[in-house]
Amino acid sequence: MTISIPDYSKWSRDDLLDETRKQATIQAKLSGEPGDENARRIQIATAGARHHAAYLALLELTEPFDKDAAARVEKAKAWNRQERDRYYAIALGTEFIQRHDAEAMGQVRV
Repeated sequence: MTISIPDYSKWSRDDLLDETRKQATIQAKLSGEPGDENARRIQIATAGARHHAAYLALLELTEPFDKDAAARVEKAKAWNRQERDRYYAIALGTEFIQRHDAEAMGQVRV
């Protein structure tokens, strides 16, 4: 599995809204499903990273109406950047652990 985040900078507002809803739905659906826990974690973290990246692109399209609104938008952008990076790091780390475990299967450890 490869972790990737699309370039949302050229997407329309409607497409970004659809994408944020889609990724949030994926996260919610996968949270309660049975199955391979590690694979599910990667998918949940990837969906989280994509959700926050799309929301960040949506905020970039926002034109604040005053300086207080501009400050709130900047705060929201910073938080979404932080969450996008956090989820991306979780997805990469989980993928690395899963790959490592798969490569180590069948080997005898001393």
